[in-house]
Amino acid sequence: APVLPATGYDPVEAAELTLDAERLQAAIRRLTEEQAMVITLRFLEGYSINEVAVMLGKTDGAIKALQYRAVSTLRDLLERELR
Repeated sequence: APVLPATGYDPVEAAELTLDAERLQAAIRRLTEEQAMVITLRFLEGYSINEVAVMLGKTDGAIKALQYRAVSTLRDLLERELR
């Protein structure tokens, strides 16, 4: 039989990643509008704190605080879901 190259595709892992992404998106929707915007811009779109601050008309410190609260809230929401 011919040797087939490994594709690296694991359907179980792909399904788990999809479920994780869906859970994260659902949790982000539960944040305040500003927190969700900061999380999206920082982690999904890759902007720096300074860039996000300029976009949202806020100080770097305000963005850091929003990011901290958003990440903390996301952690709590996702941990609660796993219980």
